[in-house]
Amino acid sequence: MSVKNTFKSERGVYTFDTFKGVDYVHAPGNVSPQRSTDGLNMVRSEVGKVRKRTGYRLDEKQWEGNINGIHFYVTGEGTQCITHCKNTFYIQGEPVWRDANDDFSRSVQIGEYLYIVDGKNFLVYDGESFSSVRDKAYVPVIYAHRTPGGGGQPYEQVNILTDKRKESFISDGQSTEYLLSRQNVGEGPISALILDTNGSATEIKENSGLTVNRAAGIVKFSSPPAASRDGKEDNVYIEYEKAAENAGLSPEGCTVITSFGKGGRRDTLFLSGSKAHPGRQWFSAAGNPYLFGNDSTRIIGGDNSEIVGYSRSEDKLFVHKNAGGISRNIFVLECRGNDENFYSYQVSSAMYGPPAVSKSSFANLINDPLFLTDAGVYAITKSEYRQRYYTQLRSFYINPSLLSAKGRESARAVAFNDFYVIALGRDIYLLDSLQKSFEIDKEYSNFQYEAYHWKIDRQIRLLFVQEGRLCFADTEGRIGRFYTDFLSPACYNDRGQPIAAVWQTGDFKEDTAAKEKSIYRLWAVCDVSLRTSVKAFAQIKGIWKQLFYDDTTCRYFKWSDIQWSKFTWSCDKTPKTVSRSVRIKGVNKTAFRFENDSLNEPFGLSEIGIEYTLGKFYR
Repeated sequence: MSVKNTFKSERGVYTFDTFKGVDYVHAPGNVSPQRSTDGLNMVRSEVGKVRKRTGYRLDEKQWEGNINGIHFYVTGEGTQCITHCKNTFYIQGEPVWRDANDDFSRSVQIGEYLYIVDGKNFLVYDGESFSSVRDKAYVPVIYAHRTPGGGGQPYEQVNILTDKRKESFISDGQSTEYLLSRQNVGEGPISALILDTNGSATEIKENSGLTVNRAAGIVKFSSPPAASRDGKEDNVYIEYEKAAENAGLSPEGCTVITSFGKGGRRDTLFLSGSKAHPGRQWFSAAGNPYLFGNDSTRIIGGDNSEIVGYSRSEDKLFVHKNAGGISRNIFVLECRGNDENFYSYQVSSAMYGPPAVSKSSFANLINDPLFLTDAGVYAITKSEYRQRYYTQLRSFYINPSLLSAKGRESARAVAFNDFYVIALGRDIYLLDSLQKSFEIDKEYSNFQYEAYHWKIDRQIRLLFVQEGRLCFADTEGRIGRFYTDFLSPACYNDRGQPIAAVWQTGDFKEDTAAKEKSIYRLWAVCDVSLRTSVKAFAQIKGIWKQLFYDDTTCRYFKWSDIQWSKFTWSCDKTPKTVSRSVRIKGVNKTAFRFENDSLNEPFGLSEIGIEYTLGKFYR
C-alpha cells in the first residue's frame, strides 16, 4: 500500500498493492489495507497477491452410507487407497473387511503395516489383507536366563492382547522339572521349544513329552532337555497361558491413534479415545505394535474427560483432553528408560488452555502443531527463554466466522501444501504458513496466520489429501476433488456451476474520516487468462453501487482455445490494468469490492488504486 498526501484540488493516488487474507475481527474502518473484510473464495497465489480458488469435481461413484475414513497404504511400489464406507473397508471398490464400525476411523502406518482404529476394531493391513491386531498378538518372553529351578531376569512385558507368554531357560542337561515364574497357570495347552547344540529346534507338547502341574507352575519333561550349548545361552522356551492383570483393559474401542517413540521416533503406537475408558491411553512396545505391555496403559489426567487427540514436537508427545474450560487440558509426555522392552511415557507437565473439540482437527503445519478449540485454532509452541511449552492462538482473523459455526466437534482438518485447511459444514478455512503477522490484540501469541475463507455447496464430512490434491467426502456419499491447474479456465467451476469470488477492502478514509473525499478514477491490476472478467463496486454512504464491468481487457489470444463471444487479439500474458473514470463526490469514507462470478473464469488481483482529492470537513 502506498499513499501520496494531497490538499484540496490536488489529486492524489492511493494504492492497495499487497493482499494478505481476510479480517473478520475488526470493523471495516480498522481493517488493514492489506486485508479483506469479505474475501470469499480467494486464496494466496504468491505472497502478497490473491486469486480465485479453483473448483472441484465429484467422482462418478456415490457410496451408499457414511464415508467414515480414507486411508492410504504407502510402499515403494505405490499407494493403495482404502475407503471406509458404513461398516466395510474397500480397495478399488472391492470389499476387503466387512466388520468395521459405522463411525469415523483413523490410521497410522509404521513400516509396511497400516494400523486402523474405528471405535470397535483395532486392525492391521499388510498390503494384501486385513486382520485384527489381537489375532497377530506377539507372545512375549517375560523372563529370560532362568535355570530349571527359577531365577532369571524380566525381559518383556506381559501382552494384554493375549493370554499367551513364554519363559526361556538355560538347560543343565539333567533336570526334568522346570519352575515357571507364575503359579495357577491357564488351562490352555502348554508347549516347549528346545534348541540342541546345533541350533535345531524340537517342539514338545503337553501329554506328549511333558506334563504340567498348573497350580504349582511346574513343567515336567519325560526326559531332560539337552544342555545349553555353552551353559549361558537360553535353549528351552516354554509357552503357556495366564491372563494379564490388565487383560480387561483392551485397546479395542479406541478412536484416536498416533505414532511416537523415544527421541521423537515414530516406532510406537499410541491409542486412546475409548468410550468405555475415556481418559485411558495405551502404547505399544517400541518397534512392535503387536505388543501392548501390561504396564503400558494408564489414565492421563483423570478418567472423567476424554482424550481427543495428540500433537508432537521434538521429543515430546502432547495428550489433549476435552476437560472443559481453561484448565490443564494438555499433558506433556516424555519417554523414560533405557530398555526398549520397558520404556514408559511419564507426564512431565501439564498446560493450561482451551481444550481441543474435534478429534480430526489435529495437523502439523510446518512444525507448528495445530488443533481446533472453542476459542479458535491453537498451536503448541516452545518458549525461547524458559524452554517450556504453551498454547497460542493462530486463527485470530477468522475467529468470528469460525466460532459461530455449529458442529465444531465434527470439524475436519489437514495440512495441505503451505496451508492448514479446516472444514465445517460447507465452509472451508485456510491458514497460510507463508504469511504471519503480529496483532497487538493478541499479545500472548507470537504471530497469527493470514487466513482465507471458501464456501462450497456440499456438506463436508471428511477432508484428505491425495496425490497432491485437496479432496473431501460429503454427507451424501460423494467424493470431491479440487482442481490443481489454476491456469486453466476449465478448472474454475464447482461441478459445472460458477464460483463467486470476492475481494472487498476495508474503509478508505485517507488519514481521517473528518474530511470529504472525491474519487475520480478506480483501477485494478488483474491476472490475465483466456477468459476472465471483473466487476467493481464502491460503497457510497452505506449502499453498494456497481462502477464498471470489464470482460475484455485481461484476456489473451490462443488459437487452440477460441471463444468468439470473448475474442481478443492480445497476446500479452502479463497482468493488465483495468482502469475507469468514476465520480464519487463528497464522501467521508468508502470501500471497494471486486468480484468474479462467471463460469470457467480465473481471477487474480495484484493491485487496486484510486485517484482522489480531499475537501472540506464532512457534514
